[in-house]
Amino acid sequence: MSVLVCENITKKVKRKTLVSNFTFNFLDNQIYAMVGGDDSGRDELLQILSAQVRPDSGTVWLDGEELYGNMRMNKRLCYISEATSFPRHFRVKNIFRLMSLLYPKWDNAYAFELCEHFNIRTRRTFGSLKENERILLGGILGLASRANITIFGSVLDRIDLKDRHDFFNFVYSHHTRYPRTLIIGTDKVDEIETLLDKVLFLDKGRLFEAFTVKHIKNNFRLLSGKSEVLKSLISDLKVIGAEERYNILTVCIAKSLTKDEIRKFQKYMIKISEAPIQKVFVYLLELRGKKGL
Repeated sequence: MSVLVCENITKKVKRKTLVSNFTFNFLDNQIYAMVGGDDSGRDELLQILSAQVRPDSGTVWLDGEELYGNMRMNKRLCYISEATSFPRHFRVKNIFRLMSLLYPKWDNAYAFELCEHFNIRTRRTFGSLKENERILLGGILGLASRANITIFGSVLDRIDLKDRHDFFNFVYSHHTRYPRTLIIGTDKVDEIETLLDKVLFLDKGRLFEAFTVKHIKNNFRLLSGKSEVLKSLISDLKVIGAEERYNILTVCIAKSLTKDEIRKFQKYMIKISEAPIQKVFVYLLELRGKKGL
């Protein structure tokens, strides 16, 4: 069932279009990643989806009701972003108390559990936390809110590697127990691909592709081998990107290979592997640039 429905969302600042005709249905209990560069409009779109900013045109529906100007929607949405902050003198445990007033399904015990795992003492003030701890605290607030729609901005990409690994393990286990719609803005999508149901590719304010992770895994391949050999074998394939290093060519193809094709490439010592989601995004983005899109 569609829980968050976006119809022709457009947002401009002065003469610059930040989000252009975004239309998409976010389904209940699914996990989505939004991938895009600095000028993709991703951050602005996440602000719109979380009712932080109104679009200039278009409509967003949450559970069949229009999102904007509807105070009852606030308790169903939790958005954790770069801007998530609290007064410096607030203690972590006081922030938890505030969240419990905002979100009816707030899980206080879980918030304390995660703080203990990440060694964040709840008597500390927000101002005393290091950057990594502040970002982790934001992630903890998002999970413990148990809001119907939980949105994480790309700020989570800045968590230290080990802590980021642990945090997304918590995301998986918590989503299994308490399913809800999660939308994650990230440039590190390969790290969390096992969590995801669908990936949205954004460029210059437009949604240009939306794939299930399964589709990417089944329909994109990397081929790698000696340049002159591989070039002679791919003339009839749809190549979306290529890289050449020291007479070794690697190409990304938009195709699932048949058994006969696999045997042919193996005969010529061509390595076949799954295409990482980030590679697929970069190559498709480069194709858009070549087409002037």
